[in-house]
Amino acid sequence: MPKRRPSAAGRDRRTGPDRPGPTWIRRLLGVGLAAAAGFSSASARAAPGDAQAQKGIALARKGECGDAVPLLEEAEGIRHRPETAVALAGCYEMAAELLQASALYGVVAEEPPDRSHTRGDRAAIQTAKRKLRDVEARIPTLSFVIPKGYEDVVITIDGEPVEQPNEPQKVDPGDELAVVMKAKGRKERKETITLDERERRVVKLDLASLGSSAAPAPAVPSKEPRLWLGAAYRGYVIPQFAMNIFGDGGRTVIAPGGALSLVRPSGNLDITFTLGYAAFFLQPTPFKPRGTPDTEYEIVWADLSSLQASFELVWNIPLDRAQRFRFRIGGGLGVGYTFLGGLYRTQAYPPGFAPADPYTYRPCTAPNDPPGSFRYCNQLDKDVDHYGAYEEPSWFSGGVRPLVYPWVVLPRLGVSFRPTPRVAIDLDVAPTLSGILTGLGVRFGL
Repeated sequence: MPKRRPSAAGRDRRTGPDRPGPTWIRRLLGVGLAAAAGFSSASARAAPGDAQAQKGIALARKGECGDAVPLLEEAEGIRHRPETAVALAGCYEMAAELLQASALYGVVAEEPPDRSHTRGDRAAIQTAKRKLRDVEARIPTLSFVIPKGYEDVVITIDGEPVEQPNEPQKVDPGDELAVVMKAKGRKERKETITLDERERRVVKLDLASLGSSAAPAPAVPSKEPRLWLGAAYRGYVIPQFAMNIFGDGGRTVIAPGGALSLVRPSGNLDITFTLGYAAFFLQPTPFKPRGTPDTEYEIVWADLSSLQASFELVWNIPLDRAQRFRFRIGGGLGVGYTFLGGLYRTQAYPPGFAPADPYTYRPCTAPNDPPGSFRYCNQLDKDVDHYGAYEEPSWFSGGVRPLVYPWVVLPRLGVSFRPTPRVAIDLDVAPTLSGILTGLGVRFGL
């Protein structure tokens, strides 16, 4: 995305008929159009400014608007062409400079056919008509409601007076607008407002009387919701290599789950309380402790259900001017509780009673059952009771079944997309003590 072009005088955001256009637009409306009419179709191909226009259009088509804009503006300043102007408007649109894009699309859309127009120019005029409708709908507006009894009201946006406050004022999305509100006999109020695309903000003035010591209610609502309520798929992936840190065998496990969250924003920091559920189901799998003989293989399976409660902190880093895309990084602490299900084990033997692929092993029925399996289904083995659906005791009873366990996430990485100011779609991934956390959810601003 191209960077915003600096301007020593700042940009004028007035949207009424008295709003001055950029220098090249004024030139386009006057001298540029008059000059363009003087060129014939043949001479237009080698006219001044065409080299810059062709290079700028090529860069714009590749999305390299940062390099394209200076060339396109220079070309338009020398000689106007609809194809050049539409390419330039498209770059302004990419940079969220929707007011400039709208003004330029509007000029081209109203341009009458001319003999000097190329095929690209004629196509650009049709494109401008279509683009103009789309861009106009995306431009956010700001309007004001003045209560009865307010006298001599003066409202300015970035130092420019608003002539008709009750009429929607078009502004560029993502711009920080310095709004000042004054009225006779009342305290001046200053606010900074930033609007998203398509947002229609209405501000009701609430200015304290000069003789009042009480602070007025905020005149401008915060852009960010004060609370978010979210729901998400939150599952875990336990890769086989993680199991192999502790033993041999195992398999990759996917534990699906979900979570509900309550989020309190504080600037770019999200403070989150989450309540989640996960199903840690493991199909029958061979496993033995690392460094032990082949006779120690057991068939292990599980149908554990777990609840997790966590406190999480996530920092948001905007990735675009409108802050619709954000990179998220953070961590969390919590506790998990396996409230349902069990972890089951049974001794296992190879079909030929000799070491083989452990994934072909079969569960023992009882000690030395089937006959000939005594090395594996040993009645003197320390795990002599691990037959049938032996259920492993919990940690608190000397077993290995988890009951209450710590829930730790660090770092938590993700991205967030906001299609509207009060809807956020989050994608997260993080290492945890329970596996690799994966999450995809939606939040709604309250």
